[in-house]
Amino acid sequence: MKNKIIPIKENEHVGFRYTVTQAQIDAYAKWTIEEKFRWIEQTAKFIAAVQTPEEREMMRRIKGKVYVAKK
Repeated sequence: MKNKIIPIKENEHVGFRYTVTQAQIDAYAKWTIEEKFRWIEQTAKFIAAVQTPEEREMMRRIKGKVYVAKK
C-alpha cells in the first residue's frame, strides 16, 4: 500500500498553513539577503526531491493562479 498524506479536517478547503512566532519573524528579519535566497533555494531543492511526478505536474499547472480560501 502506498503511503498517503491525509490533511487534517481543519485545513480542508484551506490548503497548507502553519504558525510562526514573533521571535521567528524577528530572527528572519535579521537574515541577510544571501541567507534568505539560500533558504529559498534549499527549500525548492527539497520540494523537488520529495514531490511525486503527479504533484510536480499539478503544481506546474496551478502556478500563477490565485486561490482564495473559503471561510
